[in-house]
Amino acid sequence: MKKSYFLLIIVLVILVAAVILRLTAKPVSDLPAENLTPNNPVATSMAVSPNTEPAGEVLVTSPVAGALITSPLQVTGQAKGNWFFEASLPLRLVDADNNLVTSSPAQAQGGWMTTSSVPFTGTLTFTTDATSGFLIVAKDNPSGLPANDAVFRVPVRFK
Repeated sequence: MKKSYFLLIIVLVILVAAVILRLTAKPVSDLPAENLTPNNPVATSMAVSPNTEPAGEVLVTSPVAGALITSPLQVTGQAKGNWFFEASLPLRLVDADNNLVTSSPAQAQGGWMTTSSVPFTGTLTFTTDATSGFLIVAKDNPSGLPANDAVFRVPVRFK
C-alpha cells in the first residue's frame, strides 16, 4: 500500500512540474516583429503569432531568404492546411519599414482541408523604390480574431 502512494505522489509531482514549465516557457517565436530583419536568420525559420505557431508550419521554396526579387514575383511553398481558407492564403510584400508594397492571395495546389502540408503558389506584381523588405505568408483568418493570426516572414531584397 505504501509503495502505491509513493508512486502516486511521484507522478503528481512530475505532472505539476511539467505544467509549470509549460506555462513559464517562452518560445523563440515570441520574438517581437522588430527583431525580424533581413540580417536575422530566425526570420526565415519561424512563424510569428500572438498564439505562437510551431516552427515548420510554413516552408517557402521560392524566393529563398535574402533573394534579389523582381516583379512579377512567383511565390511557391507549402503550408499546413489550417493556414488556408477556401483554398487560399494571403501573400504580402512589405518594405523594411513594414509599408505594404503589394498583396495577393496564393492558391492551394491540392486538398487544403487537412492537417498536413499543402503546396501553394501565388504571384505578386509590384513596383517600389525600397531596397529590402519581407515576403509575408499569412494564415488566412476569416474570424478576424487576433488569437488566430500568424505570419511567416522571408527577408528579400528588391532589384
